[in-house]
Amino acid sequence: MSFLHPWAIWIGALAVAAPVVIHFLTRPRPVRVPLSTLRFVREAVRQQRARHRLRNLLILSLRTLAIAMLALAVAQPRWGDSAAVSEHQSGDALRVVILDVSQSMGATDRGIAAIERARTTASRFLRYRPGLQANLILAGATPKTVFEGPSTNFDALRDELDTCRALPERLDVNRALDAAGKMLAAAGPNDTRRRELVVVSDFQRANWAMADFARLPEDTQIQLESVAPVETPPNVAILRAGVRGRNSLGTAAQLEVEVGNFTNTTRKVTVEVTVGGSAYRLNTTCPPQRKTVLSEPITLRHLGWQPGEAKLTAIDDAMAADDTRCFVVQIRPRPVYALITREPDGRRTSSSFYLQRALAPDGRSEESASAQVVRLDPANLDQARLAPVDLILLDHPGKLSDESIRLLAALLRRGRPIIYVTGESIDATNLKLLADAAGSGLQMPVEFVPPDRGRDRRNLFIQTVSHTRPPFNAFGDKLDSLTSTLRFNGGLDSRKRDGGVADDVLATYSDDSACLVLTSSDAGVLATLNADLAASRGLINGPIVPLLDELIQQMFAFNRSDRTTECGEPLLAYLPNEAGAAAGLRIVPPKSSEAASVETVPTGRLADEGVGVAWHWTKPQPPGVYRVLREKEPVFALALNAPAEESQLDVLEPDVLKGRLAAGRNVAYHGAALDTQRRHDSWAWFAVACVVCVLVELSSLLILRT
Repeated sequence: MSFLHPWAIWIGALAVAAPVVIHFLTRPRPVRVPLSTLRFVREAVRQQRARHRLRNLLILSLRTLAIAMLALAVAQPRWGDSAAVSEHQSGDALRVVILDVSQSMGATDRGIAAIERARTTASRFLRYRPGLQANLILAGATPKTVFEGPSTNFDALRDELDTCRALPERLDVNRALDAAGKMLAAAGPNDTRRRELVVVSDFQRANWAMADFARLPEDTQIQLESVAPVETPPNVAILRAGVRGRNSLGTAAQLEVEVGNFTNTTRKVTVEVTVGGSAYRLNTTCPPQRKTVLSEPITLRHLGWQPGEAKLTAIDDAMAADDTRCFVVQIRPRPVYALITREPDGRRTSSSFYLQRALAPDGRSEESASAQVVRLDPANLDQARLAPVDLILLDHPGKLSDESIRLLAALLRRGRPIIYVTGESIDATNLKLLADAAGSGLQMPVEFVPPDRGRDRRNLFIQTVSHTRPPFNAFGDKLDSLTSTLRFNGGLDSRKRDGGVADDVLATYSDDSACLVLTSSDAGVLATLNADLAASRGLINGPIVPLLDELIQQMFAFNRSDRTTECGEPLLAYLPNEAGAAAGLRIVPPKSSEAASVETVPTGRLADEGVGVAWHWTKPQPPGVYRVLREKEPVFALALNAPAEESQLDVLEPDVLKGRLAAGRNVAYHGAALDTQRRHDSWAWFAVACVVCVLVELSSLLILRT
């Protein structure tokens, strides 16, 4: 417990002694009275003396207690930890105030947003006093500092504080702590100023679980000011929205909306979705503290880039900003696949022939199949041939040239899905070169190597498989019985690599080598099917068609051109090849006329880079669908949304902030919750107790009067 005005305690201690001193100084002295008979007089005096002692003791106690209550009321006791940083401290000091402006700070409780309470709290620490220099950091995805270093211009700091608002982005707490640590670093060995850090936030669990106060100087005094309410505000949010499938004109696709019910009660929700000129209405019941996926089959009937929006209707929750979520879907003509192989066309016993038939399962003849699948010679690959292709499949390509490897790696990084069927030893070299050319964005979980000399890879069966992940989850309960009849021949050995994600291996063989690997690479995804399909038994006439179909759908789902991008995070997006050069392209923000220019609204910049146009944007905002136009025709679109984790408003426990994350620093925590406020308002109860003591004293004097 601490006191806001500790001097009142010392004055109160002196004042409490006054009634005691007065009591002893004003005691009645004995008086001699001549009487003839003393027996009855002594008895009366004895009774009177006992009554006086009772009254005097009661009056003395009430007066002393009244003065003590008055002293405590003036001192204003504060329960809990003593403040590490206070506006009443004196001496030279450097103070940095970090104000959380992430989207969760826009949540309301009793009609008041957390950011409003945060501004009031932060302003108490940005008041002028001699010897104090301060600065303000508005902490979101990228911290924004008002000045380069601590300043005495408190008016400018408070002006910036008054205009700040909650932004549709997450809090990168460690970047904010890094910025504060640089400001609080000692200027030299003679710099003995006190270091103070004040953090005003709701301390949302998703943002603060990885905080590291070790980034600050060791002598920093840290004051954490929480503006989170007593109970977590109930919130319902749309976490994800989009269309799953190949997104081809006239084909069936799946509209999916994920809703999070972060309340303690079951909620009925209605989601209205508009996409491609059509409107849909989805209804469901969401269990408490659960995420629910709503889905509905739809048919895509319009070509091109189509904006979409999912919106919760008639919902009452803590945050309205996450009740709407936008998305983009690119609706293409019938998909075009490139089959890169050295095998001749038309040879029915070849692996590439079966793959071509599997890629076009609805084809009634070779002519109809060739309308979807384009066979390319590995020796004649160039950007023009691969530009209109939706997916690239390599089977028995032989040794690929360095130029072809670089071209495939660039297309992969920009979002072009690639399937590599490893049927020859040279495929191990091609995959290694492809991984090296793709850079750090491609971290394969295994390295494929040619089998040892003399080792025959025959009659292998599937040993482990990811039942719950595409493409295998499409087979349901029939998966085990289906895979048990398959026998694989050929392919490559594999060994684990450091830095890869083990879950990317979707299936393994009986010799522990990888069967199917699915690895993301920047905006694209690479699937490696490790088998010689023509030499394997039961696969060509069995599950190859549904397997490839599900695998391709999963790979198209990785395509970031149809996925959302988070506000506040640096953006690097590659435009499709058909967009052409950067000259003549312009970016149109949401709810803006087509006549708007790039200069009027910050939307980043377009630049010609390597094999295409790159869209760079340091801090993308606000949410919505942004379109890239050439004249009036959209060639690319992108959906910006706030991070989904900002919708879950659970807060981190104070003990974790002051213990595990403190890194040995002096950390004090003050919660601005209602129960804490009541404890800080205890001075009013002490004042009431003082008045009660005075009233009881007066009543006692009347009742026990002599």
